[in-house]
Amino acid sequence: MNRTKRYTLPLLLFSQLALAGVPVVQQESSVNCSGYLRAGYMHSTLGLPKKLSVNAVGAELGCSAVVNSYATVHLGAFTSVDTGLNHDHKDDTLDGFLNQDKGSYLMLGEAYLTLSYENIELRLGRQRLDTPHMDSDDLRIVPNLFEAYMAEFKLADSLHTGVGFVRNMSGWENGADQSHFEGVGDVLGGDGNKSWLAWASHEGELVDSNVWYYNIPDHLQIIYADVTHGGQLTNDVSYELGLQFDWGADIGDSRLGNVDSKTWGLSVALNYQQLSATFAYNRNNSNETALSSLGGGAFFTSMEDQTLDAVDGERAEALVLGLEYAASDSLVLGFAAGQFSSRDKANYDVEEIDLYVNYNWQENVGLEVVYAQVNDTNISGEDHQLRAILTYNY
Repeated sequence: MNRTKRYTLPLLLFSQLALAGVPVVQQESSVNCSGYLRAGYMHSTLGLPKKLSVNAVGAELGCSAVVNSYATVHLGAFTSVDTGLNHDHKDDTLDGFLNQDKGSYLMLGEAYLTLSYENIELRLGRQRLDTPHMDSDDLRIVPNLFEAYMAEFKLADSLHTGVGFVRNMSGWENGADQSHFEGVGDVLGGDGNKSWLAWASHEGELVDSNVWYYNIPDHLQIIYADVTHGGQLTNDVSYELGLQFDWGADIGDSRLGNVDSKTWGLSVALNYQQLSATFAYNRNNSNETALSSLGGGAFFTSMEDQTLDAVDGERAEALVLGLEYAASDSLVLGFAAGQFSSRDKANYDVEEIDLYVNYNWQENVGLEVVYAQVNDTNISGEDHQLRAILTYNY
């Protein structure tokens, strides 16, 4: 059976549920369903004479069932479907939308149980995560998803803490087949499926702060911390300041080799009415690369293509300047320019310029278009990238 036709039925089912404009189950029921329909296109030259591209459509259908006042069960199916308009030669098709074989797939991406009692909440199973070094980074057809067992404790209105255990990861950044869950150690480049984490967050009147600890046995341990402060200068002018610190070292059998990262970062944002200007800087004060992440990563300077952990060489640093204009409640236009380099620029020196447009219509339709020009002054030369994602949430 043709691979595209194989996944047409689930996609059409998702479409009918969404476009009907009614809930899958009546509102008085304890079951509620939601999700999205999505279409995407990407293009890149990768510094080569030939051009690479990919397009796909996809969907999510997630349903939650309330068992009682303490327990809820959630199941979510995700699909990404080759439209049939991609290159006949797989080598000309970009990664990111489809599975390892550049084909369509359907997966049970979410399957978790939520247990709540007073100030304690447990979420157990396949789910989205939003942490500094493990996150869903929803920039493709299907987001990164994790098999995780998380417990959060609300100690006060402004103080939360928690612990967790993460086993596997699927999605476009798992380094293998995004349609399957791979062990977190395998995703990092080692092996195994064990990862412990703990965190605490505090929201204060002047400063918000977060601290995270990750322990991936026989791979590495990480301590991440950030603080942010925001305020008003005038009725029209506001600001936000951010500081971050990221420390990592190899542990146990050191299956990733020598890991030694001491990264700090600074961010400044100044807002005047609909206009925002940003400055971000990161530096790794060690002779090893910055810490990689399962997802988009923790650093202030991450851009469409470049991130600090991509810099190969000692004393990596990144500087990003940005300008954003909210033309209306629905339309945002933006520009960012960044430079990523090592101490010896002969080892790594890359410049990137991003132009982006975000448009949201009636709260449930969103369009994101990002163009990136990446110039590697040492190796691959100039690369032009385009990513466009259209999403309908239902």
